Amino acid sequence: MKIAILNTGNTNNRKGAFNNVHERIKHLQEVPHIEVDVYLIRHYDSWVFRLLRDKKDVKEDITIVDGVKYHNFWVTHKMKDYIITNRLKIKDISCKSQLYQFVDIFKDYDILLVHALPDMYLAYLVKQKYGIPFVTTWHGSDINVWPFVNKEGFKTTKLILENADFNFFVSKKLMIVSDQITTKGSKDYLYSGPADNYLNPPQNNKEFLRNKLNISSNYLVGFIGNMVAIKNVMILPDIFRMIQNKLHDVSFIVVGDGRLLDNLKKKIQEYNIQNVKYTGKLLPGEIPDVMNSLDLLLLPSLNEGMPRVTLEALSYGVPVVGSDVGGIPESIGVENCFKLDNDFVNNISSRAVEILENQETPKELSKEFSWDFTLKKEMDVYKRILKIL
Repeated sequence: MKIAILNTGNTNNRKGAFNNVHERIKHLQEVPHIEVDVYLIRHYDSWVFRLLRDKKDVKEDITIVDGVKYHNFWVTHKMKDYIITNRLKIKDISCKSQLYQFVDIFKDYDILLVHALPDMYLAYLVKQKYGIPFVTTWHGSDINVWPFVNKEGFKTTKLILENADFNFFVSKKLMIVSDQITTKGSKDYLYSGPADNYLNPPQNNKEFLRNKLNISSNYLVGFIGNMVAIKNVMILPDIFRMIQNKLHDVSFIVVGDGRLLDNLKKKIQEYNIQNVKYTGKLLPGEIPDVMNSLDLLLLPSLNEGMPRVTLEALSYGVPVVGSDVGGIPESIGVENCFKLDNDFVNNISSRAVEILENQETPKELSKEFSWDFTLKKEMDVYKRILKIL
């Protein structure tokens, strides 16, 4: 079986869905009797963009990350297309007209596995010309948000869902939301496992790691994620303040960066919240030590597919409390999730304090969140499509 995996992103800015896909690629490449090639659609800023952003892109044909060889497809990132697509939301895919040049590259593959709208559309074009089947995986905002704020995006998403040979969704909830776009097409959910860094027991104990972070409080509560609106980070100070008022001997750690980080720091300072540590962006290999130092993880997101950070926390025995959105309840349990209403801050804070005071430990992850289960489930689909017994 000759497989091409396609994604869209930047190997120099690995976050969220990209890391999840990267882990799946590593595990899929270990399956015997299949050949896997990986392609990545990357944006190269036009000269106007480079001038405004003072950014120097380095175009390389191949990038190797953790042993995975990415063949880069460079498309020009034009200011006009960016405004029309991302700001005005009139266009569905900013680089759509540039994708046709890559179609012939895939004529000899048995199946294409795709993870973002540009490469999904490219796979659709390949299928139209060569009849090669493709399987999508939808990760979150591509179903939860984009189709409902962009009319062209809705049409293209519907086109992909109905023409894909199979559609995977990273959570059951995401699959249910997709029915608002179309009930046609083959669909199922497909969980993933924690990153490889979390598959082995922690090397250092919590006390050692706390000392390394210069944290001496009895409790440590953390947030790990991007500092962007959809992660609902600006509600963290309200949650921190309520937890601090009830526990007193507690510290907080914030891992990640983004455009809201300065606003978050300012609000935390205004609230006079003590003992808050900011790490900025960390590499994937640096996060396990921080995770293992926590007593509790907060996840107040406005929207999610299946946040892998919940799986990583639970695999280390760290309880998680969060919002009742996307796949969060499917991993951490409905008892730890709360509606984003006027009582949200009080509810999530009270549950956090209850867990900490009672020293509650999370339930063990279901076997569906293991890589063995995931690989068998997806390989069964590929074999069925290709009529391989």
